[in-house]
Order: sequence, then structure tokens, then C-alpha cells
Amino acid sequence: MKKNPTILDIAREAGVSKSTVSRILNNAENVSPGTRKRVLEVMLKHRYRPNFFARGLGGRRTGVVGVVVTDITNPFYSVLVRGIEDVCRVYRYNIYLCNTDGREEEEKIHIDSLMERKVDGVILASTMLTEHSLADLLERDVKLVLVARLPEDHSSFNFVVVDNVMGGYLAAKHLITLGHERIAYIAGPWLSSPNLDRFAGFRRALGEVGLGVDEKDIVQGDFKMESGYLAGMKLAKSLSSRPSAVFAANDAMAVGAKEAFSELGMDVPHDMSVVGFDDIPLGALRCVQLTTVSQSIYDQGAISGKTLIERILHPDKGGIQQIVLPPKLVVRKTCARVPTREKRGERSGT
Repeated sequence: MKKNPTILDIAREAGVSKSTVSRILNNAENVSPGTRKRVLEVMLKHRYRPNFFARGLGGRRTGVVGVVVTDITNPFYSVLVRGIEDVCRVYRYNIYLCNTDGREEEEKIHIDSLMERKVDGVILASTMLTEHSLADLLERDVKLVLVARLPEDHSSFNFVVVDNVMGGYLAAKHLITLGHERIAYIAGPWLSSPNLDRFAGFRRALGEVGLGVDEKDIVQGDFKMESGYLAGMKLAKSLSSRPSAVFAANDAMAVGAKEAFSELGMDVPHDMSVVGFDDIPLGALRCVQLTTVSQSIYDQGAISGKTLIERILHPDKGGIQQIVLPPKLVVRKTCARVPTREKRGERSGT
């Protein structure tokens, strides 16, 4: 067979019609498993790659979905995208990954690029979720699923998220149960819905037992590890009495803060308890053992991928899909009970 085979070349070698190959490329269901397997084996043998862009111009599916994230170097997004990609591979879809770096202009550029490439749909996990980008996608009638992030008005969108308010509540409740009364909060960007919701749940738990959040105990971060490290340094070096525990809005910042405390000679958890949010693989390492709130990152990715592709393949089936997953507290070794006055010298890990 020639170096760059056509659909007709593939069809001839596989012993099927050209239309059968086209149906397989478009993920049609009316093809027998045996025929699909035989045709795909011929494609793999000759490294056949269809012209997705040309197929898009012809009004047919391209077999590509766009995935827009804030920063793929953040372990959260790495796990999320893996979940999306694993499901897409099952459906024989490829993903086109875009990083926005949390910048509105970058988000707009990437979305315009995805539209030019005629992707079949978009999974949007960017921190920004600007009104312009969302309105633009809706206007173009793009198959769209939001994951891990929600705009203020999300009633018209398909989405997969965790209950971030409950997650923040669980984190604070755990620390309160251990006797902590002054708990700092390392925040993510305030334009980010997960940060706002986690803080709301955190504050609700404190309010239930008559505690509040002192403004000086709220330190700004940006969901990156370095910002958590700087926040930890600021809290540890406070001239006034410092808090006994910290809840960081994500694991990356929690790990950064833990590193800062250790660098200054503080014992985590006995001098400072730390709770994160996400349950990234890094937090489970033996040298970290971070207590955190799991938001089932991989599952969010996998479910969002399946939701999008099902809507692409069956556009007239079902209404808007809005899935909220429950968070789960994962207790490891970065939290300790506050000693009572009588047992001030004792230390007990939790």
C-alpha cells in the first residue's frame, strides 16, 4: 500500500466498502465488532490518520475534542486530563489540550483555535470561565461540558463538579473536632468558584461552633505550590500569636505550606496541622502523608469525557447533565489534636 493511504485503500485491504470505513471513523454504532476490529487493524498497520480538518468541513465529526485547563503542570489537571483521555480512547477520540495559565486572553485564543479546528466538543476546566468565552461557545452551538469549575449562572450548562462547599465544611469540621479554634485559610483566586465554595463551607463549619475567621489568618495564594510556601512562611513568621492549623484551598498549596513550616523548624502536625483539598498523588507519598479532602479528580475527568462524547454521538438524547460528586475526607498524618491544658506536653497524631 502507498505511503499515505486513503479511505478507499483501507477499505480494499479490509474487504469492506468505503462507506463502512467512514462509519467506523465517525463512531457509528451500526458496524459489527468483527468488522470494526478488522478495519482498525488495517489502519494501525499502515498508520492511517484521517484528515480531521477536511472531515470537519464536510459537516461530519472530526474525532477530536478540545480540553481547556489552567495549568497542566498542576497535578490536579494532570489527573483530570488522564481521566478524560482514558474515556476518549475507548470511544476512539483524540483530545486537543490547551493551557490558559489563568489568563482571560489566552482562554479566548484557545477557544477560537478549537473552533477553527472544528473539534466535535469542548471540555472546559479553565479557572477563568469568562462570560465572553461561555457565551461564544453557546452561540456557536458547541457541545460543551464544564468540569471542576462553574460560572455564577450555570443552569444552562452540562457540568461535572464536586460539592466544594461540603468539602470545605469537612476540612474545617475535622480540625474543629481535634480542638483547633484558630484556623488559617490559604486561598486560591477569588474569581475561582471552587475557592469561593470551599471557603464558604469552611466558614460555615466554624460558625456552627461560634468561631470565626480572622482576616489576618486569610492568606492569598494562586493554587500553585510556591504560593502555598510563601503563605506558610507568612503565617509562621507572624509577630502575633499564630494559628494552630491551616486549611489550604488545594493540595499543591498545602504541600507548599507544609514545606515552609518544616523549613522553619516547626513540626507538622504537632506545631501546625495542615489540611488540603484534591487528593493528588503527591499528597499520598510516604514523605508527605497529607490529610485532605478528595474530590475524585480522575472520576470527574472520566465522567466529563463520557458525558461530552455521548452528547456528540447522540445529540437528541437526554437533557442537560449536571453531576455533583460527594467529597470525602482522607485522614493521613498532617493533623494532630490540640493538647489540653493538663496534657500540654503530650503529642498525639491523627
